[in-house]
Amino acid sequence: MVTKSPPIAIQRILAFGVDWLVILVWAGLIFGVVMAVTAGNPERPSSPWISQAMGFVLMTLPVVLCFAVLESSVQKATLGKRVFGLKVIDQTGQRTSFGSSLFRNAIKFAPWESGHIVANQFVFSADAEIASWVYGPMVISFIFPLWWIVSIFSTGRTPYDRASCTQVVHTDQVPA
Repeated sequence: MVTKSPPIAIQRILAFGVDWLVILVWAGLIFGVVMAVTAGNPERPSSPWISQAMGFVLMTLPVVLCFAVLESSVQKATLGKRVFGLKVIDQTGQRTSFGSSLFRNAIKFAPWESGHIVANQFVFSADAEIASWVYGPMVISFIFPLWWIVSIFSTGRTPYDRASCTQVVHTDQVPA
């Protein structure tokens, strides 16, 4: 009896869940180091932009680089993709270049970074009115992930797959 595996959309979402657990471990490590170095009393950044830069350098950039390195490696996959038997390949079925993978993941995590912009602006606004430009990143942080989920379920590919000329496939569809 042949059993059919779940649709690739479900597998991709579950794989990303595993990757998020890895991201949470990284965030916990950073938090622990900051608390240890500052004896549990870190100084508040002086502006939302300094806070944004710190978050970008400590969280977003390492995550994007890690995903890009892993997906362009011989393994062709992040930990989550490996767990679910998925790989990222280029249009010819080969390993993606680091540049293509970096571009892919920069687009993938842009809504996350947009959410950080919004959060920092809200945290630093106190009771002041939020600047109207903040609604642009807010829309990006909500609409793009919804667009990607709809796209993944309708075609199996996301806009960042298309933009980077990559696709995510089951490992049995990729030559060694």
